[in-house]
Amino acid sequence: MSAFVAPEDDDLVPGEPSADGTAEMFPRKAKVSRESMSDQVADYVRTAIFNGTLKPNQRVPQDAIAAQLGISRVPVREALIVLEGNGLVTSEPNRGMFVVPIRQEDIEDHYRMYGMIQALAATRAIDRITEPVLERLESLHRSMCEVEDPDVLRDLNYQFHYLINKTGGSARVRSVLRHLSHNLPKELYYLSPGASPEANQGHAKILDALRRGVGPAVDAANQEHVRQEGVIVIAALQKKGILSD
Repeated sequence: MSAFVAPEDDDLVPGEPSADGTAEMFPRKAKVSRESMSDQVADYVRTAIFNGTLKPNQRVPQDAIAAQLGISRVPVREALIVLEGNGLVTSEPNRGMFVVPIRQEDIEDHYRMYGMIQALAATRAIDRITEPVLERLESLHRSMCEVEDPDVLRDLNYQFHYLINKTGGSARVRSVLRHLSHNLPKELYYLSPGASPEANQGHAKILDALRRGVGPAVDAANQEHVRQEGVIVIAALQKKGILSD
C-alpha cells in the first residue's frame, strides 16, 4: 500500500545496560539526516511501538531517543506531536508522552477506512480509465500470479494499486491515502504478501469490475481486498503479542 523508510527491526531491540543500569532502548549506531528529521523520528518511534520495543502505557523516553539518534529534543517533540495526532501516543500534563495501547479494533478500523477511500478512487476510475491502463493492470496481475520473489511481488502490488488510485483518485483522496498509509510503519504492510491466492482473487475481482464498469462491484471488491489484508496483519500482531485486547 505504501513505501517509506524506517530502521530494520534488529535496530530497535533493547541493548546492553547503560552506566546508570537502564537498558539502551535505541542503538547508538542509528543516525538521522537533517532533511525531514521529525518525519524520520516519527517513523522510528512508530516502528518501535509496533514491534513491541515501546510497550503500551510506557512513557516515551525523549532524551534517550534524542541521544541515541544524535539529535536535539526538538525533532523528537515534533515527531511525538505527529504521533499523538495519529492516536499512537498521548500527552499527560507534567508527565510526558505515553504509548497508547493498540487494540484489534484500531487495526480493523484503519484497514476499513483505507479500503473505503481506495474504493472511492477505484469507483471514480471507471469513468476515467483507458484501455492501455486496463491492459497494464492486467499485465501486473498476470505477473503477480507468476512471480514468487516477495520483494518483486510487493513492488507489483504497489504499482497495481497506485495506478488505480492515480487514475481515479482526486488530489484530496490521494492525500488521505498517503496519510493513512503513514499511520502504520512499513513493516506492517510487509506482513501481508504482495500476492497470494486470496490477493490474486481480489485483484481479479477488481479488474473484472473495472472492465465491466460496475461501480458497486468495484467498491465491494476493493473494500474486501483491503479488509483481507487487515486480517493478515491483525493475526501477525496477535502472534507477536503487540495488541492489547
